[in-house]
Amino acid sequence: MKNIYLDNSATSFPKAPGVSSAINNYINNIGVNVGRGTYKTSFSAGQIVYETRSKLCELFNFDNPLNVVFTANITQSINTILKGFLKPNDHVIISSMEHNSVVRPLNNLSKSGVEYDIVLCNTDGTLEPTHFETYIKPNTKMVIMTHASNVCGTILPVKQIGEICKHHNIYFVLDSAQSAGSIDIDFKSFNLSALTFTGHKGLLGPQGIGGFIIRDDFSQQLNPLIEGVLEVYQSLNFNLIFYQISSNLEH
Repeated sequence: MKNIYLDNSATSFPKAPGVSSAINNYINNIGVNVGRGTYKTSFSAGQIVYETRSKLCELFNFDNPLNVVFTANITQSINTILKGFLKPNDHVIISSMEHNSVVRPLNNLSKSGVEYDIVLCNTDGTLEPTHFETYIKPNTKMVIMTHASNVCGTILPVKQIGEICKHHNIYFVLDSAQSAGSIDIDFKSFNLSALTFTGHKGLLGPQGIGGFIIRDDFSQQLNPLIEGVLEVYQSLNFNLIFYQISSNLEH
């Protein structure tokens, strides 16, 4: 009997052709850390990372590959943005369709004075944008919303919500865990401030990779969630340098 896989909202299967061979080639033939060496193989790996950022920009209609940040998963991306930006007395609006990766960080942040409201969706999982707008307050700093529900499959009106956010000068963050790679996402026409994504669902990649794309004016207001030898935002510039050096070596 033929098996039919129906758990794609958790992770896609099978993966796209070439994914397993690419991972196998990296482990067996490359194996270097990106941004931690000044030799040709490291530069070449850095170039691949930069090219991946460029392709994500093409997919989501964004201009600057340096503002594509890779994380371990979309949960880490969302936590980086929420905890890096929000401060006591800030107000956030979400929908009742949000994943725990949004709700739980906000619930924890509420202990330090961050406020958030949940806009109830209709019984069929749809959301009325005009109803959503009534929740905006003078201290509303951010709207974060899922693009598509993994529970009932509804697609929320993110373009209309983005227009509302732009009108009220509110940052708009999109959770595309269930939509990236399956539904068209246009960073500019959606008026997004940041787009969070994961690689292992609609993008048909392996587990353990996610990220976010972020506008300059928004990124400058984030405090880093993780600090180390190469901080997240600094590493973007290193990858551009490696890309340029590697290109020069090839010529």
